[in-house]
Amino acid sequence: MLLGTTITPSDPPAGHSSPPGPDEQGKEDRQGVWMVVKVRGATTGDPRQMVKLWLVRVMQVSSQWRAVHQTSLQGSPNESGFMVNKRAMYEPGAVMVCSQKRACCVVSMGFAAIIAVALIVAFTKPGCPEATYIGEPVPGFSSRPTHSPPTTPPTATNGEEFPWRDVRLPFHVRPLHYNITLHPNLTTRLVEGHVTIKLTAIEETTAIIIHGHELNITNYSLNKKYGKPIEILKFLVYPPHQQLYLGLNEILRRGSNYTLKLGFRTSLKEGLEGFYLSSYISAKGERRYLATTHFEPTSARAAFPCFDEPHMKAQFFLSLVREPQHIALFNMPVQETLSLNDTGLVVDNFEESKTMSTYLVAFVVCDYKSVSNMTRHNIRLSVYAPPTMIGQAGYALQVASHIFDFYQDFFGVKYPLPKQDLIAIPDFGAGAMENWGLITYRETALMFDGNHTSSRAQQGVAVVIAHELAHQWFGNLVTMSWWSDLWLNEGFASFMENIGTKAAQPGWAMEEQFLVEKMQPALALDALLASHPISTPVRDPAQIESIFDTISYKKGASIISMLESFIGHKMLAEGLQLYLKENEFGNAATDDLWAALTKVTKKHNNELDIKGIMDTWTLQAGFPLVSVTLQDGRVSASQARFVVCEENVTDPNEPLNTTIGYRWHVPLTYITSEQPHEQAMYWMNLTDVEFEVGKDVKWVKFNVGQRGFFRVSYDAVGWAGLISLLRNNHTALSSADRANLVDDIFTLVKAGTINGSLALELSLYLKNETRYIPWHTALEHLFQWVQLLFNYPAHTQMLQYIHTLILPHYKRIGWNDTGTHLERLLRSKILSAAVYCGDTHAIQEAKRMFHEWRVNGTFIPPNLRAVVYSTGVRYGTEEDWRHCWKVYNSSTFPSEKKLMLMAMAKTQNPWLMQQFLEYTLDSNKIRHQDVLTVLQEVSKNPSGRLPAWRMVRQHWAQISQLFGQGSFTIGSIIKAVTSTFTSAFDLGEVESFFKDVSVGSGERALAQALETIRLNIQWHEHNLDDVSHWLDQHMTQAETQVEVDPQ
Repeated sequence: MLLGTTITPSDPPAGHSSPPGPDEQGKEDRQGVWMVVKVRGATTGDPRQMVKLWLVRVMQVSSQWRAVHQTSLQGSPNESGFMVNKRAMYEPGAVMVCSQKRACCVVSMGFAAIIAVALIVAFTKPGCPEATYIGEPVPGFSSRPTHSPPTTPPTATNGEEFPWRDVRLPFHVRPLHYNITLHPNLTTRLVEGHVTIKLTAIEETTAIIIHGHELNITNYSLNKKYGKPIEILKFLVYPPHQQLYLGLNEILRRGSNYTLKLGFRTSLKEGLEGFYLSSYISAKGERRYLATTHFEPTSARAAFPCFDEPHMKAQFFLSLVREPQHIALFNMPVQETLSLNDTGLVVDNFEESKTMSTYLVAFVVCDYKSVSNMTRHNIRLSVYAPPTMIGQAGYALQVASHIFDFYQDFFGVKYPLPKQDLIAIPDFGAGAMENWGLITYRETALMFDGNHTSSRAQQGVAVVIAHELAHQWFGNLVTMSWWSDLWLNEGFASFMENIGTKAAQPGWAMEEQFLVEKMQPALALDALLASHPISTPVRDPAQIESIFDTISYKKGASIISMLESFIGHKMLAEGLQLYLKENEFGNAATDDLWAALTKVTKKHNNELDIKGIMDTWTLQAGFPLVSVTLQDGRVSASQARFVVCEENVTDPNEPLNTTIGYRWHVPLTYITSEQPHEQAMYWMNLTDVEFEVGKDVKWVKFNVGQRGFFRVSYDAVGWAGLISLLRNNHTALSSADRANLVDDIFTLVKAGTINGSLALELSLYLKNETRYIPWHTALEHLFQWVQLLFNYPAHTQMLQYIHTLILPHYKRIGWNDTGTHLERLLRSKILSAAVYCGDTHAIQEAKRMFHEWRVNGTFIPPNLRAVVYSTGVRYGTEEDWRHCWKVYNSSTFPSEKKLMLMAMAKTQNPWLMQQFLEYTLDSNKIRHQDVLTVLQEVSKNPSGRLPAWRMVRQHWAQISQLFGQGSFTIGSIIKAVTSTFTSAFDLGEVESFFKDVSVGSGERALAQALETIRLNIQWHEHNLDDVSHWLDQHMTQAETQVEVDPQ
């Protein structure tokens, strides 16, 4: 198959309606070479295919020659004497004959030709020279398919063979400009649309392949210069690849522009992708509808026919028909609004967009209100929300304005659009979406009210705003060439979100919070064999969705943080500015970033091989465990890939260098007892190292501030020295280093590298710990152990032990919602832990506050609400649960509604639990976007784990249909309901259920969930006896019965 041109004996070349006849034989001598010319000019396929096609053409010409020759031999009343004599030579009467000698000669020549062709086919190397492109080649990938075509031909909806087999579009043409007209009817849900696409031919072709998903194409046409039409011979639809094929009757010439027009109908979707319907309840109790979009990564094709790949950037002009009571929003401002005669409708014509990818296009039709201001750089910034929530938009506007101006200065590249809108969407699958100039958010990620929203939720609003605004440069201005480099978008936005939030809220210690929000979760996932490299090959929508995960986001952010640690903040910022300037309005690959940073480092006389270093972190999965020993002042450090699960499972990935195996360039930083405030660094360049630190050194802490993306394992002497330091003088180390030690030691226990009792010995220091970051890390690990011990006697002892650690802090912190931002975050953690551990005073106080709130409407401070609501439901009655359900349905505060969902999941009533789970199947009760939250929270409840798993199995078909197999939510649901399992029986059940079930984009998440269950089983094998013995020894009867003094 030729790229873009399929030629069969029944398909004549452009310009011919049929093969040349006898009267054209003279022309045939000139035109008979058309096939060879076409192969040379337009194909880049296998030469064996070229030979095959050439043979087909030879057979055609030969057939035509025989027809001509036979007619001549048979003669006619008017034929010449030459023809009469010729016939007499070869046939008696009307029969053709020849001599034996001539026959042998002809047969021999035929066999010789066949053998020659066979040799050509056998020894010709597949692959042809690359076609010459107009302009620069697209960076980051080859233009040719990188996988074998399917063995069975794809079949279009009409039963014909679909000529294009690759899930990726060919690069024969690329779009320059879209003119889109849409009329969504919010009552009937029907959408009428028309799109005119100006495109240019990159290679000669007689076909156009474009994306379209669940669109009813009503008409189509193609014109060339001056409006001259090109006949479309064939129109085919192939739903599995979401592609449309238009076969043409003439060749599109390289470098020429064409205009493709398509009319279509579709409907507003029920799900959370594409062009879909959402709704909210007005102040009068009426349901109001809005139409909104979410296109990332591959859903623009569900709203209008398009070239839906990120490198195929174009400009967009939108006309949107609406009813007068609505407003319409687009990436760009409204240019004009016109009335449509007597229809009662109006049309908004928007300004033409900048050059951008299809997944960044967005439009909304709604009846929202807005608040606005002008940034310091004269950009109009607006926040849109339902009228009932517009009073909660002020904080988002304030924070967004501050961060927006900060980014303008930091990136050194002017924001190219005239406005930036932020809009709250009631039904929204992701946290937010960075559509250029029109960012869409979940309501919880944008709305804030000081009297109702906790500090944690407030921080969430600021962080999500910072993340999406960073995308306006990283992702929108410069876009990854293909989804394999998704991390260039998401990793950088995740890195920048902490920097942007710090600019707006400098007192929140965002540098330290980076560890618990980004670094530690990324390390946890990347220690699984079922992880994947940051840059990883993906092709179809399901594969693309599967990498919207912790690796792309949080590991991506973490390695950029590590890079910053060894080249410096200023040099990183300068390199990012250069990267943006060199690639603005275009596409880039990971190597383009490394090239920009290398230029900057060389400029500053720093000869680091940025690409060589960072390739070891982006092109292979996992990270190293650095094992260190200290003897007589000399450090020995070795590296090996760290994998937590010992089970012999085939590694789905492979190292960057298969010869040396998994190795990294590791910036090994350290401080010592002799120089605790002076950081030193030693490079482990794919090797193990030894170096001197001084014979008087008593302890060495490696990976200072946990800036490096690796773990450290000390020998027995090393751990003993650090544990002693923590117990006697824990402030000698920073809170980040303390959190790092807790994180490393508990994870090493999980992997079976060290005994669980050693981690418990270290945790004793927590009685003196007063900072949020170490406590956040410790409680995550300690309560994970509680979960693992649930079916064993040590479960109660573990809770009692945690209670002894938090007790002094519970007394100190109390129930007054005061203090700094981090103190409020810590209070929420400690109070929740106290209740979970069964602290009598904490439970009674929470129940008292819940009762007074429910009965008298007594105000509960925002940062106490989570623990109060959860405790009230857990220890309450059915009426208490019903009251929370009522508040959930009536509240206009998104953060409050989310707290209600989380609280109701804590019920111990099995009937209420089942009813709550069933509600997730009814979008009138629980929105689709909140199904995952409910399943996650119910699965955390020991009484809800099995009901949640049973519900997902029972209704899998409905859940799969609801979220689609191309949605990242599917993978999150699988993890939510299975990752808490701890037995071989549970593992068998999960494997058995999913054995014959298609999970689409959840395939990798399923593998990770199964590995997590195996890891939980492994933990029991390694640690159950050791941990149980330690708890027996260290827990006295007096400690287990301590209650907090009410005073």
